[in-house]
Amino acid sequence: MTSEAPTPQAADRAEAIVDVTRLKALAHPLRIRMFDALSAGAATASGLAQLLGESSGATSYHLRQLAAHGFVEEVVGRGTGRERWWQIPPTRQVLSSANLTGPAARESLQVFADEWLRLRFEAAADFRARVAAGEESEWDGHAEDITDLAILTPDELSQMSEELMGVLESWAARTRGRETERPDGARVVEVQLRAFPRREAAGDGARSHSADDEGNLA
Repeated sequence: MTSEAPTPQAADRAEAIVDVTRLKALAHPLRIRMFDALSAGAATASGLAQLLGESSGATSYHLRQLAAHGFVEEVVGRGTGRERWWQIPPTRQVLSSANLTGPAARESLQVFADEWLRLRFEAAADFRARVAAGEESEWDGHAEDITDLAILTPDELSQMSEELMGVLESWAARTRGRETERPDGARVVEVQLRAFPRREAAGDGARSHSADDEGNLA
């Protein structure tokens, strides 16, 4: 299954496959955090340093490494030579486990996946904390936190995921161009989608065939 590192607009863009070399360049905790921060909008090395609690020298170095592998780019015409602005390019970054084989690739993929999941939990928890503090009153009642369960086969899960991605892509198409001109009150909204089989508890799960009291298939 193909997963994508999100950017505000995802529809109708050129794709860039994240191969082993590119993944190894991205699979660094600070670089992943910087990439994630830039998904909300352009920033400078010093701005990222302040946000992430790092030195501007460190963020500047890691920005250059990310840029060398196509994960970020300089914002043309903005900033100065000493204070450049950086953004995520309008390229869809496609990360597929099918293209990542071998020990080095699996290790880098695990580093990225673990940190990316941690950041997703952190982002959701941070929003809930802001709501509790009364800082997001205009969004309270509009943002959603939904969990549901279904009994599916692997093929049905793939079908459902494709349908849900279609909804997200349609909204990306409807809101294209807002990176440069946002409606009043509009902000970058993160939509998290994870669908996976739960570990079954002892005794759970319906049998596909009936059995008698002694456990023999009828």
